[in-house]
Amino acid sequence: MSPSISFDMGPCLEFPNQLQLHPLKYLSGLAEAFKNLGGKIYTHSRAIKTQGGPASFVLVENGNKITCDYIVIATNTPFNDLVAIHTKQAPYRTYALSFKIPKANNEKALYWDTLDPYHYIRFQNGDGNYDILIVGGEDHKTGQNKKIDPLKRYIELENWTRERFPIAGDVLNRWSGQVMESVDGLGFLGRNPMDEKNVFVISGDTGNGMTHASLGAMIIKDQILGIKNPWSELYSPNRLALRSKTEFLKENLNVVAQYASWIKPSAEYDLDKLQPGSSLVFRDGLKMIAAHKDAEGSLSLCSAVCPHLGGVVKWNDAENSWDCPCHGSRFNYQGKMIEGPAHSDLEQI
Repeated sequence: MSPSISFDMGPCLEFPNQLQLHPLKYLSGLAEAFKNLGGKIYTHSRAIKTQGGPASFVLVENGNKITCDYIVIATNTPFNDLVAIHTKQAPYRTYALSFKIPKANNEKALYWDTLDPYHYIRFQNGDGNYDILIVGGEDHKTGQNKKIDPLKRYIELENWTRERFPIAGDVLNRWSGQVMESVDGLGFLGRNPMDEKNVFVISGDTGNGMTHASLGAMIIKDQILGIKNPWSELYSPNRLALRSKTEFLKENLNVVAQYASWIKPSAEYDLDKLQPGSSLVFRDGLKMIAAHKDAEGSLSLCSAVCPHLGGVVKWNDAENSWDCPCHGSRFNYQGKMIEGPAHSDLEQI
């Protein structure tokens, strides 16, 4: 039992010899090492198409084409596939809060429970006379938040924290992120299924993106060089273990159910009565329309149909975004793409 945890956690598994590092410092070090070896890094160069095989290339948004020998799609969720990986992982929104706590023997460790939705806890050095308690969880499928809306997830998370950590002070920050949960809990690291042999993918991070970034790079490097890697089979993107077939079927039936939005009758609507800061999705003939009115009363209209595989987007009031409940594509209130697997904006109306 850690002195940092004041409540009874019940039976626990312990994983010793863990490492806590600063993600931006780690990334900065990798970038410097890459540049020192002659590599070049380009930002604001969004890839919209890839082609593997003998004439491999990556096409970027401005029309430039990058020719290459190997392609690695490490974009949280692959934008180059329609079904190969997306049927074996599901997008979840996860929420986090940070609190001031008194400086004490706050052991640096990462704790998480096995509830549904689950929670995770860690401690971080703060400034002056306080440390920082970070608590996250209350996950739900992206775009599927009927029971508790996203803004209320923060309230639930704060209540859960204060019940267990009476020492928690003011909330310093709050944020949410997107986690790709694989059907068996392991990432997809290696050659991309149903693709050319020189196309690789890193996805299905299940909240372990920092670990998979390094592990995936090691596996893919060995596959490119023809070196046998002891983890390649375990993390193979081509796998579907027998024990995960139930989860595979459950997640894919959930995706199919989201397309029911196409056949449900449209609710009555009056755009003139739509309040500032509000959004709605409605049917106009054969079209599904997403409408949002900003705080100043300006109305934005775009197609509610995700360009990836035709899911109907839902409004996320915690992030002010349109989220696809099928495979997790996200767009801002005007329909501009934020996150794939879609690689284009919602059609403007």
